[in-house]
Amino acid sequence: MLKTFTWSVDMGPSAQTSHRVGKNQFGDGYAQKFKIGINNKTKNWSGTKKGDYRTVIKPIIDFLDEHEGYLPFLWTDPHGETRQYTCSEYPVVQTKGNHWQITLNFEQNHSV
Repeated sequence: MLKTFTWSVDMGPSAQTSHRVGKNQFGDGYAQKFKIGINNKTKNWSGTKKGDYRTVIKPIIDFLDEHEGYLPFLWTDPHGETRQYTCSEYPVVQTKGNHWQITLNFEQNHSV
């Protein structure tokens, strides 16, 4: 059973939608494009979370470390859609004293 990422991100997350597309280029300038795979549309999200290191940031790091960058988890995006994601990179920056910021880069996961 998949675990759920329950923390809310701070205001201003951004989404990047991409389509996996192949292309055959012919000698006369004609090109043929086609989708790759059944799930060729992917929506990745990035956002930040700020807060006290011990009570806010460290539990998020522990959750992400438990998933090791490749194990999927559930997350509900700002539009209310729950999907599977992975997070293999998450920079953590100290902003002031014990106040830190983690940048979350969620990659949509398509499982079979």
